[in-house]
Amino acid sequence: MLAGRFIKSSIIYIILGMILGIYMAASQDHSQMPTHAHLNLLGWVTMALMGLIYKNWPIVAEAKLAPLTYWLAHVTVIGLTLGVGLLYAGMPEYEPIAIIAAFIAVFNMALFGFLFFRNS
Repeated sequence: MLAGRFIKSSIIYIILGMILGIYMAASQDHSQMPTHAHLNLLGWVTMALMGLIYKNWPIVAEAKLAPLTYWLAHVTVIGLTLGVGLLYAGMPEYEPIAIIAAFIAVFNMALFGFLFFRNS
């Protein structure tokens, strides 16, 4: 079930985000706060909301392209977390990872919106 996969994934991402937050607090180094924010907002909030929407509008979840939004969401979360994390770790040469992931995020949300408006 697509909705359940989204929600289960979001729980994993919030746990990772909390671990990063605890690490930042313990080390008193908050330079990865943008990474923490991207991980929590895209991984936890966005994926959980997408899961809840798919659960409440099952006809949208049954659309042929709906599973693609799940995999693109993972590419987005992992890509932005990695790209932003490396950027804020002082490695600006990895910024293109974040840029590409950001474009994938916009495409994925547009696809999700299209599927919702078309099938609801």
